[in-house]
Amino acid sequence: MFQLVYISKAKKRFTEQELLQMMTQFRQRNASNGITGLLLYDGKGTFVQLLEGEAESVSALYARICRDPRHERVNKLHEQYVEQRLFAQWQMGFRCVESCDIDKHEGMSEFLVQQDSYGYLQHNPEFSIQLLHYFKQC
Repeated sequence: MFQLVYISKAKKRFTEQELLQMMTQFRQRNASNGITGLLLYDGKGTFVQLLEGEAESVSALYARICRDPRHERVNKLHEQYVEQRLFAQWQMGFRCVESCDIDKHEGMSEFLVQQDSYGYLQHNPEFSIQLLHYFKQC
């Protein structure tokens, strides 16, 4: 099983309705390709996503995301082979960070107080896995 985590900036802020429409399409496509994962959106244009599945499928999806005109500054944070999926029961999970009160949880404040959270994740890729584990528990 292969996992890949990336961060990107949307070229515009998406409405809740737009996000719901996209998620419906993503879930259908990912289910047919055996891909699961978690997508985080901060409400301001930053996405962090963990994709997991067969390496070829995940790599092909990541390449498609890199070409998607809705994104800019797509950067791979982490990739690894694992024995099992973190999100096996989900076709694709989604959480909007803006609506989750994570600043009250120990261990998350270092990221939340960063002036440039995008830059922080680029320079601390191991944190992206910890962040995704946290949101799995929310």
